[in-house]
Amino acid sequence: ALFDGITPPSAFEKIGDRWEIGVGPSDGSFQQISFVNAIATTKGGGHVNYIADQVAKALQVSVKKKNKGGTEIKPNQIKNHLAVFVNCLVENPTFDSQTKENLTTRPSAFGKEVNLSDKFLKQVEKSTIDSILSYAKFKQNQALKRKGGTKKTKLTGITKLDDANHAGTAKSKDCTLII
Repeated sequence: ALFDGITPPSAFEKIGDRWEIGVGPSDGSFQQISFVNAIATTKGGGHVNYIADQVAKALQVSVKKKNKGGTEIKPNQIKNHLAVFVNCLVENPTFDSQTKENLTTRPSAFGKEVNLSDKFLKQVEKSTIDSILSYAKFKQNQALKRKGGTKKTKLTGITKLDDANHAGTAKSKDCTLII
């Protein structure tokens, strides 16, 4: 029941004998399944953020290359398109409560630094880049729509034409339209 509704990761990597990491696309909201020393951390924590941040920064570079001149997408926005699985062993882990749902150990205390391979990051990119780019285009269209109402065009070359600058304002009662 723990894995219901979650697709298997499209990229999986085992780093040493302490870390197993899987990443795949999500439905537009960040999802995570994580374990620390065989304890299910249902709220995630430092270990999940540590991996998700690395993946998001790597993806940000790819998105920037493929979305030239488009809206800049931040790592937090990229994380919303990720489903992350982390299973790790951490010495002396600390949690925010007795239920051990959220790991509070800082990444610097994990011991060895976890570096994701280029092959792994390429697999993640392949599975998630389309949804991130479509989100980037959506954000760009939203920004254009917001700006769209302010652009005014002027007609020129028509004699006795005055712009209706006061139409739609408090002085609109003084305007007349003659067709």
